[in-house]
Amino acid sequence: MVSDLSATPDGLDAIQPFQVEGLHLSGRVVRLSEAVDRVLTQHDYPEAVSRLLGELMALAAALGGGLKFDGRMTVETRGDGPIRLIAVDYMSDGQMRGYASYDAERVAEAEAGGSAGGPVPRLIGNGLMALTVDQGADTELYQGLVSLEGATLADCAYNYFRQSEQIDTALKLAIAHRDGSWRAGAITMQRIAELGAGDTPVLSVDREDDWRKAVALLSTATGDELTDPGLSTQTLLYRLFHEDGVRIYETKDVSFGCSCSEQRAMAVLRRIPATEIDELLIDGVVEVICQFCNRRQVFTPEEIAMGDEEGSA
Repeated sequence: MVSDLSATPDGLDAIQPFQVEGLHLSGRVVRLSEAVDRVLTQHDYPEAVSRLLGELMALAAALGGGLKFDGRMTVETRGDGPIRLIAVDYMSDGQMRGYASYDAERVAEAEAGGSAGGPVPRLIGNGLMALTVDQGADTELYQGLVSLEGATLADCAYNYFRQSEQIDTALKLAIAHRDGSWRAGAITMQRIAELGAGDTPVLSVDREDDWRKAVALLSTATGDELTDPGLSTQTLLYRLFHEDGVRIYETKDVSFGCSCSEQRAMAVLRRIPATEIDELLIDGVVEVICQFCNRRQVFTPEEIAMGDEEGSA
């Protein structure tokens, strides 16, 4: 049965940690609604680009929700295909943002060519998936890299865990456009290691059957279930793991949030020589547009010069 330790309502922009005691695994379910819809609708992305960006947002929330850090985690893909870059920032307080850089003509050509090869090789091509954790200037930057090998982002994430973290991990990603809005979901689970001699974590060979059973159960979860606003996370977990005792913990809310600001934009402009500022002027002003939230900010040469004077004072 499901044991609800948190007594919190099910959320549609939330990360739900859980543990299946009978199968010795822990995991997280991610459900995104307003957060992913805000990101995907504020840009005029082709559907194929929106789907990959939405999946990467769900993956970033699943990864970030399992890390203990204070700052920003970035998950991104870089490739030589029509979609050059997809980047998602996940903040330790649950705020998220994301964007994609792509060649619209090449994306259209790739989509017209059919679905052979899967979305990653067809749209992103050869490249890397990177996970970066930045906890501020006084801490060491952590980065993990893995080649983009696999047909889907879930395949690539599985390879990341296998090569970089060496943790038995299974996951599923989903994205859907339902009732005029985008929704995304993810479910990920990992084996719980036991402590051996010298408190060294080990994975018991005797529990291989448990892990195979867990992976088989996860495979029955559908994309519709992960993105259905009418299906609660608790009900989904009960469907999957009720025979083995699933326990859920306090949820973490997720929301859209962008760190762009007038101060940040001014700081960038102040680093540009005045002669180059003149080349950026359109109708007497410099326009700065945030790649993530599409926010438009306008500055006059006088405002930028004043910022330079304040910085040198």
